[in-house]
Amino acid sequence: MVNKLFKYSLKLLKLDIVFAICAITVFIIDQVTKGIIIDRVPINMQIELIPDFLYITHVKNTGAAFGMFQNSTDVLIVISFIAIILVAVLKATLRIHSLTYHIALGFVLGGATGNLFDRIFLREVTDFIQVNYFAVFNGADSFLVIGFFLLFIIIIKIFFKKEGKTLNKD
Repeated sequence: MVNKLFKYSLKLLKLDIVFAICAITVFIIDQVTKGIIIDRVPINMQIELIPDFLYITHVKNTGAAFGMFQNSTDVLIVISFIAIILVAVLKATLRIHSLTYHIALGFVLGGATGNLFDRIFLREVTDFIQVNYFAVFNGADSFLVIGFFLLFIIIIKIFFKKEGKTLNKD
């Protein structure tokens, strides 16, 4: 019994470490890439990486994703704090012992923290990744979208798994 509890705690510790490593890594990747762009690419300059598809385009954004809600920095700071609190609540209450779940939460936390850092200290976010016919975004945005997508899939999968068990009991 004691050995089983120790293994369970060790598994949770490993998942917590993965979560923390993902969040910190995403934050560092986001800040380093933004720093490189700020230092080396003039504002509004576009560099073609893949012809007619992928560009580095240095822009400043005082709004949210895809240029929405421009000049709403203070509101977006509050929303970012709410997203970070939501990650903490999900982590503490759902008790999902999945590696993918913890990676996804780490991606969301790291991305939200990266953009929050910029909004607090720079009052704007640096965006630089542009896919043809799409908005300009950054690493934090990418990890946020991937993290939320994974969380959505995991939670839907768990919901339907529970619904199936409920339906089978009737």
